[in-house]
Amino acid sequence: MFQDKLINSHPYIKYIIVTAVFFLVLLIDLQFIIFTSRTINLLIRVVYFGIMALGFNMLLGYAGQISLGHAAYMGLGAYLTAYFSNHMGWNFMIILLLSGLIPMALGIILGLVALRMERLYLAIATLGLGVTGQMIFQEWRAFTRGFSGIRLERPEILGFAFNNSRHFLMLITVILLLVIILTYNFSRSRTGRALSAMRDSEYASQSLGISLFKYKLLAFAASSFYVGIAGSLYAYAERYVHPSTWGVELSLDMLAMVVIGGLASIGGSLVGAGFLVLVPRLTAATPVLADITNMNYILTGLAMILVIKYMPYGIYTTIDLKLIQPYLMGRSGENFRYQDLKKESDS
Repeated sequence: MFQDKLINSHPYIKYIIVTAVFFLVLLIDLQFIIFTSRTINLLIRVVYFGIMALGFNMLLGYAGQISLGHAAYMGLGAYLTAYFSNHMGWNFMIILLLSGLIPMALGIILGLVALRMERLYLAIATLGLGVTGQMIFQEWRAFTRGFSGIRLERPEILGFAFNNSRHFLMLITVILLLVIILTYNFSRSRTGRALSAMRDSEYASQSLGISLFKYKLLAFAASSFYVGIAGSLYAYAERYVHPSTWGVELSLDMLAMVVIGGLASIGGSLVGAGFLVLVPRLTAATPVLADITNMNYILTGLAMILVIKYMPYGIYTTIDLKLIQPYLMGRSGENFRYQDLKKESDS
């Protein structure tokens, strides 16, 4: 079948198709205003949180490393964007690239120390990094303006200002697609396979000549780069950067996105991002739930428990293996593959 050959030759074609359909909907919306401004803003949040979740998934899902301080990298990317935009007036693409590269460099430097630790000790060390980063954002007023925060304008490319939220959503959707393709190719490269081997068994990967320190550092670098870019897009989207945003709660949200959506899964990262963006909105719109304090955190925790118990590979991965792949590939046998994976998980 044509679709079978197409998907086999370009497995990420489904993401391109979804993006094209999404663009078509946005173009129609530009003419007829189907969605409200609040809905467009929610979609913008899903996109930049999706990039953030992809970055965290590179570390946790593909490399098997935990971090509770990634909010600091995202915050650094946001503050760099605000500084370069307001004081330097540089091009959008240059600012976006630097907002990813500088956090990546910091991730490498700090990783040289943190990655000598494992599991719980690594989580505690990165948690300390996250807390320290937020304190620096609060106190370094010359760069961050402390609790006053920083305001900035939407980006401008070749004289076209993306002040319209619908135009900005189109722009960051293109960036998301590029990140997805980059992630897909990276995960299936020699480096990506080495990360997966390290995640599955560090002792077995060492016996194959894989340097744990080298590839852990690469995972931290790639993850920090993605999260820094997400922070840059956050700054442009919200047009305001404040230190209270970059607390431990955001790092825990990254963890929840990846676990709920699906570990080592591109689609899972996007589903997890959508889940955490929409849950607060749904709880606020439900009269009974809106009266309960921190109800969105309760639902997120409950979702993590249920997913770990009944969908250990995440919501998207489970749906992909049981429904999407058999439909697209015309292979009902994929259901048996899911059963095999579930047996492996249960054992």
